[in-house]
Amino acid sequence: ERDRCFNGRPTTARAFLGALHLSLWTGAALGVALIAFTRPMLRGIIGNDVMDPAIFSASMKYVRIRALGMPAAALIGTAQAACLGMKDVKSPLNVILVASVVNLVLDLCLVGLPQPWIGGAAGAAWATLVAQWTAAGLFLQWLGRKPARDVAKMDFEESLKASKRQLQHPNSFSTRGFLSGRINRSAFWKQPESDVKKGFQPYVVPVTTTQVGRCSTYVAMGHVVSSSLGIVPMAANQIVTSIFYTLIPVADSLSLTAQTFLPRISTQPDGPMKAGALQQTILNLSKVAGICGLFLAAVVACIPAGLTLFTADEAVVSLVQELVPILVVIFSLHGVFCGAEGVLLGQRDLGFLGCMYALFFVVVPTLMLRVKAAALRGAPVGLASVWNLFLAYQLFRIATWVSRVAWLQRQTNRRGKEAQTSGRL
Repeated sequence: ERDRCFNGRPTTARAFLGALHLSLWTGAALGVALIAFTRPMLRGIIGNDVMDPAIFSASMKYVRIRALGMPAAALIGTAQAACLGMKDVKSPLNVILVASVVNLVLDLCLVGLPQPWIGGAAGAAWATLVAQWTAAGLFLQWLGRKPARDVAKMDFEESLKASKRQLQHPNSFSTRGFLSGRINRSAFWKQPESDVKKGFQPYVVPVTTTQVGRCSTYVAMGHVVSSSLGIVPMAANQIVTSIFYTLIPVADSLSLTAQTFLPRISTQPDGPMKAGALQQTILNLSKVAGICGLFLAAVVACIPAGLTLFTADEAVVSLVQELVPILVVIFSLHGVFCGAEGVLLGQRDLGFLGCMYALFFVVVPTLMLRVKAAALRGAPVGLASVWNLFLAYQLFRIATWVSRVAWLQRQTNRRGKEAQTSGRL
């Protein structure tokens, strides 16, 4: 509330509101595109003509139902990122926990129903959809409403407690009511203001390229497995990807942490203090990344002991066990990868990331398709070949990101020394 105002409104609140508005429109556009192109997209991912009509129909329902939640998903991501950027960790955590409970309860209620549009895969999609819109509504309510009582109305004991908390945590902040009196639901149906769109325009291409480049690898992997490797590898890959997507958020928190704390440091004037603060923050992240990698690797190493919870098929179990060493290497370094990428994002090195992911968007799917072609020719390739290629891709990303972080730090140190020298003169 203390930052520079624009037309009587603080710029932070205005930018936050504009980001929420823009995210809803972006999510709506993505949702419409998903609904319109569900059929050709699914056919392209599956990659062959041998499709069970019932399975394809269930997939169509699932994707189209989930597409209805794209506006909410975009708003949730924006609100969560903004809260973390203002160092409010508790608000998004509380909202996501409530949404997760809603999702779980609805999953238990809907998935077992026999109706094709309500139960089964469609039921899981409806559960996620309701949870997403619940989270979006909770975020808007939290941001738009201040507490019913302020500190002046508390009794003496509560005032003392509040003062004590403030002394103990002077940098604590809550986004509750941050947009109070500014959220106009009818305005969300209108296009975002032109100056808001211009403010976000420089980030559109690099951020979009980054996200598309990331997704293209996973889409290519799924396409190769489903179109050329057979039923057993498909089942094994489903188990592996389920475990993979469950564990990667653990290290993703490192990226979010870097994006939360680094912008304030990187925007400071060049000098020894800035260089030292950046170096210490990166060092701390590296230590946590190492611990995180060891923890994830230990969890992955325990996969063989719990495979009976996923399948009773011995062929599938054997194939998953073959992939465990590859997964151990991937997850042992995943913390380093997330931390390094978070540092680059926190220092707004978006151009570099955008260019690299644009390159990956072309190179990685091309290499995956070569694995598919080899499999169709009868060459001895399998699911391990796909995941070994992903491992090579991950190792290249880690080496590139870490090298870039080190280069940026050297540049910061050099500018800091120059600023110190010029200050003495």
